Amino acid sequence: MVDPITTRRFLFRCLFLGLCALIIFVQMLPLSTVPGGIPGPDLLFCLTAVWIMRRPRWAPVGLIVLVHLVADILFLRPIGLWPAIALVGFEYLRGKAAGSVEISPPLETGMAAAVFAALVAANAMFQFVFGIAQPSLGVLLMHVIVTVMAYPVVIALSTYVFRVRRAKPTDMDGSGIAI
Repeated sequence: MVDPITTRRFLFRCLFLGLCALIIFVQMLPLSTVPGGIPGPDLLFCLTAVWIMRRPRWAPVGLIVLVHLVADILFLRPIGLWPAIALVGFEYLRGKAAGSVEISPPLETGMAAAVFAALVAANAMFQFVFGIAQPSLGVLLMHVIVTVMAYPVVIALSTYVFRVRRAKPTDMDGSGIAI
């Protein structure tokens, strides 16, 4: 018989993968063919950060890298650059979330905003060093602002619709990580 904790973890990993696939699919739809305008939020980053901050074991490293690599391929970005940079930020957030049981949503949003801004800056720096075409600074700043504004919405959806809540002290294993 399969352990209920293992089954629940597997089902939420499948849900995470399905939500990421849905986000990628919707972002690929040609909803607006007019160039320019406000860039959309990075919902993959928001979803991954929320899940890592709440239940780190439901979003394993391999799954995160796989999702972001597929996104790189489908969005015609430099393959592997954003997943490598984002993985550093996600592991930083995972480490910050593992040590504490309760982080207030404004503090969590601030931490995610700072990490996302640092990751976007690092990505822009690497693209500049390697001579890859990149958007202007204004577009990058607008992308960061829109993503930070979308983060609380993703928190609310994950918490109230998908039931991804922070682990209680009874949900922790011996090392203090949520099971």
